[in-house]
Amino acid sequence: MKELINHVYIATSLFLAVIIGFFADFMNEGVYYVLGIVLVLTAFVFAYFDNAKRKKLFKNETIAIPIVISVDSHKSTKHVFDNFIKEIEKKVKISNLEEGLKKYLNVVRDDLIFEYRGDLYDQERLISFMQIVRYGLNKIELNTQTKIEFHLAYYKRPAIGFLVGYIFENDGLVIYQNNPDGDVFDEVAKIDKRNYKTEVKEFTKFTLSETTQGKGEHVLVAIKAASHEIALNVVNVEKYDNVVELRANHSGTIELDEDWILYNREIFTLLNRLQTEYTKITIVHAMPEALAVLVGMSIGNYWKIQMTQFDDGEYKELIMLDRLKCYF
Repeated sequence: MKELINHVYIATSLFLAVIIGFFADFMNEGVYYVLGIVLVLTAFVFAYFDNAKRKKLFKNETIAIPIVISVDSHKSTKHVFDNFIKEIEKKVKISNLEEGLKKYLNVVRDDLIFEYRGDLYDQERLISFMQIVRYGLNKIELNTQTKIEFHLAYYKRPAIGFLVGYIFENDGLVIYQNNPDGDVFDEVAKIDKRNYKTEVKEFTKFTLSETTQGKGEHVLVAIKAASHEIALNVVNVEKYDNVVELRANHSGTIELDEDWILYNREIFTLLNRLQTEYTKITIVHAMPEALAVLVGMSIGNYWKIQMTQFDDGEYKELIMLDRLKCYF
């Protein structure tokens, strides 16, 4: 009943009814009183059916909010979003999600798509982009005034996925991985509690190998969880005395039905140990974007971790993750 009373139709009709009432008193004509009553009753009927439609659309206690983030990709975000929202509608068993978000929550498509095509090595611009994304997420949360769950389709650079993960650190999140067969995304992880960043006692998804001189200033961490190899023979990688490799126990890409959160926990366990033994960690990697987002959520911006991007035959420095705490 409270939802009906606060409905825009009711509020507007009551306002008009008051105006008509004053006019009826002035004109001393009873027909205007009848008109006011008819107006309120009609608005009540419209409000009732509109509210029923809203409840049917958002029948779950938690509202699914699709978010598409594209970095350095030529894929059409519009096409990706169209496919992505259809996938979410099937999962949460609702229809016309975009229409409902716009009509009832005032959230439009432009609020849900973020695209970066700038220089990957322009740190200030990259951080500004992340601030824009975080601001957009905060705006959605404030506008909805109800429990929401973000559904994230992120592509294309895993290294930037670490930053993306950080800005979703405190949100309910469902993470999707881009399917190489097309512009579709498959769900791989659901974050609804903080067990995704608990340590493991043993490694079952990865094999760990270490070539180190003991604790010191700098360590290189190579994480392989994809079909392509890591180039450990390039000059700017060979210079490291301390090298730790984490290689997934499979030859290709992580299967969709595997436990992606466990992969993340094993990576987190390693990085959490190394950050106590070394003053700086540099990461080179071959991993899916969704796993990078998970790791970014886990490690945050507290440790001195240098992210790199393989470019033009070498690993180039992108950004130190602990820089983010100056901006968020």
